[in-house]
Amino acid sequence: MKKYLGFLMVLVLTACQEQQQVQELSLVTAVEAALIAKNDLTREHKVPALFMAVNRADLAFQLSGTIDRILVKIGQKVEQGQALISVYNPNIDPALDSNFAKLESIKVQIEQVKRDLESLRELRKNNSASKNAFEQKETDLKDLQAQQKLIQSQIDLAVANQLESIIKAPFDGTIIASNIQTGEFVQAGQPVLSIYQDDLLEVEVNITQLLWKNLILGQVLNADYLNQKVKFKVVELAQTADPQSHLMKVILQLEDKIEHAIGQQAILSFPEKYTDVYQLPLETIVDDGINKPYLFTVVNEMAVKNHIVPLYIEDGKIVFRTIEEIEGSVIFKGQSKLTSGMKVKVL
Repeated sequence: MKKYLGFLMVLVLTACQEQQQVQELSLVTAVEAALIAKNDLTREHKVPALFMAVNRADLAFQLSGTIDRILVKIGQKVEQGQALISVYNPNIDPALDSNFAKLESIKVQIEQVKRDLESLRELRKNNSASKNAFEQKETDLKDLQAQQKLIQSQIDLAVANQLESIIKAPFDGTIIASNIQTGEFVQAGQPVLSIYQDDLLEVEVNITQLLWKNLILGQVLNADYLNQKVKFKVVELAQTADPQSHLMKVILQLEDKIEHAIGQQAILSFPEKYTDVYQLPLETIVDDGINKPYLFTVVNEMAVKNHIVPLYIEDGKIVFRTIEEIEGSVIFKGQSKLTSGMKVKVL
């Protein structure tokens, strides 16, 4: 009988212990967690840009006149030094002819004065001519020589204007725009043709200072163009931001050879570097609805709340820094049932 009572007491104590364990387990939330570490990451920002020719020029005459010949068409390839267009100015040729005639007359007068001066010099040796007459003739010669220089300068200017009446290609390229027609009057400096050198291309972009500070001259960046990969080299970096947009200008030159790309779009990848950051699946983070997201960690078998500073979200992952250092492992499943201080069991 005593043995039976002792066995019964053991059964009762065992049942009580099991019930207490069940009650304790009911107060513990099962979660999944893992240790995480900081890393350095690089994010690629996609920036669109249009291809432009490195060498491009809007051509204009340096004098006004009427367009008399257009020797090229839009889209035509031309060679350096090739005549493209000419203008007629009614003042150039008559002025040139008039000055040539004046120059010939002055030359004849100079020769005559030189002969007279030589004769007076001989007469002066015999005291047959006055000193005043000799000096006057010398003055006449100097005046004529000064007139000769003036007329020659006017001829040189007219010849230069005559050369300016024809625009020639400054480099090998393609005519991409024509703004005038034959018979149209144009002013000096008015653009009449545009030419691009299409075998050397570049793009110009305006980016944030955060992206700009990651670039150096000569750096090569990747880009997408019509489903193919191309490369660009950084050739110019602005040192001050635009006062209105606060963006930094960057010019990049195409490393590859592409035909007929001017005006087409490429998508460039600009790197932004992040140091000592965390990266986790987005569902790991809890949003409290007031823009203070956080995650839970396990410390001494308890859930601890850690607020985070999000940097960016990409491909279902969030990159962030924390306000305080993360201690313990990060809970990435089961956190939706937690509050700070709850007991947890890591599966």
